[in-house]
Amino acid sequence: MRASAFAAALDGVEFPVRRWQLVAAADRYGVDPATRRKVDQLPERTYHDVFDVVVALSSTPAHLRERRPL
Repeated sequence: MRASAFAAALDGVEFPVRRWQLVAAADRYGVDPATRRKVDQLPERTYHDVFDVVVALSSTPAHLRERRPL
């Protein structure tokens, strides 16, 4: 699942949220293991909207390791 696809798991989530709420949403939605690892690596802070979450997910060590060179 791409970081931007995780937005579907956040449908109905009221922002702002904390990391633990994103973890709970991922578990409820049943995200794949790679996405779950990314969510686990998010910094503990307040996320203000879906875009904020997508940017953070795109910057996790797990996400960066999965990127292929151009």
